[in-house]
Amino acid sequence: MMDEAVQPEDQEDLLDLNEIMQAFGISAWTNLGQISVLLPDTLQWLVEINEQRYVLRERPEGLIEDESSHRYAFRSYLASVGIPIPSLWLTPGGESSVTIGETVFELEREADGEHFSTADARSLAWVSAAGEMLARIHQASCLYPGPQHRWPSEAHIGGVVQGYLNLARGKAETIEIAAIAAALSHWCDQWEAVLPQAMVAIGSVRGLPEFHIHGDYHALNLRFSSRSITAVLNWDASRWEKRIIELAYALFYFSSLTWKADSTTTRPLVKRGFDPERAHRFLAAYGEIESPVANEAAILGNALALVAPIATINGPLEDLIFNPRGVDDTLIDDIMDRLAWAASFPGWLGRVRQSIGEMWK
Repeated sequence: MMDEAVQPEDQEDLLDLNEIMQAFGISAWTNLGQISVLLPDTLQWLVEINEQRYVLRERPEGLIEDESSHRYAFRSYLASVGIPIPSLWLTPGGESSVTIGETVFELEREADGEHFSTADARSLAWVSAAGEMLARIHQASCLYPGPQHRWPSEAHIGGVVQGYLNLARGKAETIEIAAIAAALSHWCDQWEAVLPQAMVAIGSVRGLPEFHIHGDYHALNLRFSSRSITAVLNWDASRWEKRIIELAYALFYFSSLTWKADSTTTRPLVKRGFDPERAHRFLAAYGEIESPVANEAAILGNALALVAPIATINGPLEDLIFNPRGVDDTLIDDIMDRLAWAASFPGWLGRVRQSIGEMWK
């Protein structure tokens, strides 16, 4: 998850940035400092051009030209139909990026609006706004005239969730604290027991809507005004997908996790499962624009079973799974609490599966 802070630059860095900015056709600009992000291999800077602020960033590694072309075309289309996406600075040749050496850079207008915070008094209204915005994106995506951009077969949801569980099980084998290792292994067992049924249930429903999705629709990738969304950011994971997969991800993110703009750890919001009011608000707002097709709402719980392990590893268990330094002894009790919540989720989901689908009308 991303945590932003502007840091000072030294002269050597400034000289490197000059070359990049000149490639964008910009001669007069001000360096406002480097932005810290929790992606160690990605750099970002805040710059000012003609009294407007932009974010200069390295394009994430792994994006091939086909993916980038889709992303630029798709976000341009969505912006043209009213989705609030910050504009990209184009080079004199009309390109959306420049390449310096082996690194690709983009220059994006700084997003207006506030970061989401679960503790904010407006957060319930923001949850509704997030549901409405996702529905607007999906509604517009159905009419996107560009070609389908599909991820390779090994990146489909079934393979991805199993890969994440394999990652967690491998991590459990290296953890020296027996209680944490056992709890993490138990969590993997819980999900592996329910995933086959979930995949069969989704596969049995024909005609599920498919189109290009955002791919990473969560609180840190949105900006807010008092009651609405002012910007939708970070389209790097956009791809052709069943909409119920993105809806399940977003429902999980906005109903079960605590978001703080200044925190590097995303903790569970409630002791078990979801906050029902937030889930209802999100799905009600989404459903006002995008209704389920036949039998689609009934398998929303199955879609949650597929995405929850992935979202949990990238959220509440992120520091446990990806920290190369191992478990911090001062966080053992906190980690065990998060693991207890994670391990209870499959059983909780089995009990409320039907009621979750009934919220989407």
